[in-house]
Amino acid sequence: MALPLRARLLPLLALLACGFSGCASADRTPVDMSDPAIVARIKAELKSHRISIRLMDIDVHVGIVTLSGSVESYEQRQEVTRLVNQVAGVRQLLVNLLIQE
Repeated sequence: MALPLRARLLPLLALLACGFSGCASADRTPVDMSDPAIVARIKAELKSHRISIRLMDIDVHVGIVTLSGSVESYEQRQEVTRLVNQVAGVRQLLVNLLIQE
């Protein structure tokens, strides 16, 4: 006796739904949320945008980032703020960056 069409399609539909709903998320590698890892990601992000961190201190404590030092312009300060806020693990950002004259 052949199964009805609905009974044959149900497993296929379940498989497709699982694929689209994120069942494959178990394959993703977890992101290291330790403070040193966050500092490393921040430095890499700023360097990839050619922002000098030579005059900047980056301190992280339980995901709260404090930036101290100086930047070249107001625009650069804004860009640094935007970039750091996008880094995985940054929960809060305190910006103490002075603008060089």
